[in-house]
Amino acid sequence: MAAHPSGDRDGFSLQREDLPAAARRPARTARPLRPFVRSAARAHRGSESPVRVEDLHPVSGTRAVMVPKLKETGGAIAEAVAEPHGVADPNDIELALDSAPISGTQWRIFLLCALIMFVDGFDLQALALTVPYMAADWGIVPQAFSLALSASPVAMGVGGGLLAPLGDRLGRKPLLVTALLLVGSSTLAIAFTESAAQVALLRFVTGAGMGMAAVNALAMTGEYAPARRRFQIMALMTSTFALGAFTAALVASEIIVDHGWRTLYLVGGTAPIALAACFALLCPESIKWLLARRPGDRRIAAVARRLLPGHDAGSLFVRARPPDERRSMFELFAPRYRTRTFVIWLACASGGFALYLLMSWLPTLLIGAGWSDTSALRGAAAIQLGGIAGSLGMSFLVDRGRLLGGLMLGYAGALLSLLAIGLLPASVLLWMLLLVLIGGGTAGMQVVWMSIATVHFPLDLRSTSAGWTSAVSRFGAIASPFAGGAALAAGVSASSMMLMLVVPLGLSAAALLLARRHFAAPGATCAT
Repeated sequence: MAAHPSGDRDGFSLQREDLPAAARRPARTARPLRPFVRSAARAHRGSESPVRVEDLHPVSGTRAVMVPKLKETGGAIAEAVAEPHGVADPNDIELALDSAPISGTQWRIFLLCALIMFVDGFDLQALALTVPYMAADWGIVPQAFSLALSASPVAMGVGGGLLAPLGDRLGRKPLLVTALLLVGSSTLAIAFTESAAQVALLRFVTGAGMGMAAVNALAMTGEYAPARRRFQIMALMTSTFALGAFTAALVASEIIVDHGWRTLYLVGGTAPIALAACFALLCPESIKWLLARRPGDRRIAAVARRLLPGHDAGSLFVRARPPDERRSMFELFAPRYRTRTFVIWLACASGGFALYLLMSWLPTLLIGAGWSDTSALRGAAAIQLGGIAGSLGMSFLVDRGRLLGGLMLGYAGALLSLLAIGLLPASVLLWMLLLVLIGGGTAGMQVVWMSIATVHFPLDLRSTSAGWTSAVSRFGAIASPFAGGAALAAGVSASSMMLMLVVPLGLSAAALLLARRHFAAPGATCAT
């Protein structure tokens, strides 16, 4: 979601020492990579050496190596490609994919991976939507499901951190098919449960499958996406998770009210199993994984014919990259980074807490406040709709150099809306509008903060920052179902619980404002 940051000495700036003096002019705002390289090439015309710049991709963090022997090509520029170092080789699969049009096979892979994220979002939201009905059906209090609501975030961490890396050894495709079958079968099984303990156990299995699926779907998408479009494609694919949760909340009112809560799990469980079959039949293994792990595999030629017609599949190779070595967490608290790290962690922990509390308990709270079943379920949909719109809107501002303004706008909308819900007379229409704004300042902000946690650190600290930021955010998500359940047991009303969320989000906004010099917009120098 973030633009290419430039000018920061902390390790994510353009490597201007590799460029001629005429190309070293500082930019007031972030510019796309390709025009920048063209200007460098014009200044470098007639030279035999390649032009090298840093591709500041917040997802891949890779380098771009430009056109060797510009004299012979008359200064024409080939596409930028993500390579570690050296002169571009047309047989490098990265360059080959980036210089070719996106094929139908690639679009099919992107669509299937996006659907994986969609069904993950649908199934994650399903439990919160059905808790009021399950509790009434079994004669127990809603807070008895606190453990079940926390099981998925815990298991997603286990699946993403411990099981998903098996995709690097066994392949993306088998891990994705396995993950979808786990999600689908465990979700189907919930339709036949009779206790909150059984639901908690099955939700742990579901969460493990979700963690495996999300990590490998992102990897598969990144490995087939050309470098010139990779960030946009991956950002759009990631947003389908929130779209799945939004769809679940939108259709739940029709499914649950007309057919019962068990039907929602039958739908949510059948979809991943059907998608697993489609993925097994229609999606090839990652060609980059095959080249790196199974050179000589007959599948390479079959995939290459569809992606790169006319290209000699036997000459393709994937360039070895230096290992992404994770450094110690304590380096994030070195004097130049500690303020930045503290603010990011506070924002992600508080945002994760607020978002998952709303996702877990909002339908129960609204029904308890006297809303109809249909309106309560649509209230949950409003949160996800706001998250989609908020992440896109704030990313638009951040991409145009308004990082602080975009973040503060999101916080202001959420905080004012929470105050309005807590202090003004209840109105379904008014609350729906306010819930959209709250979703923008919680779900939307989480997406933006995760991007910031990556690009605002040096290259050799990015994986450490991203990993620990995700873990801290998950701690907030795990705690929130228990906190919400305790508040329900104490008789806290919906408006009062909303009002309480002003505290964590307000602290995050205040910390950001006080530490604003550490969060310069892309294209400006970031204070250290």
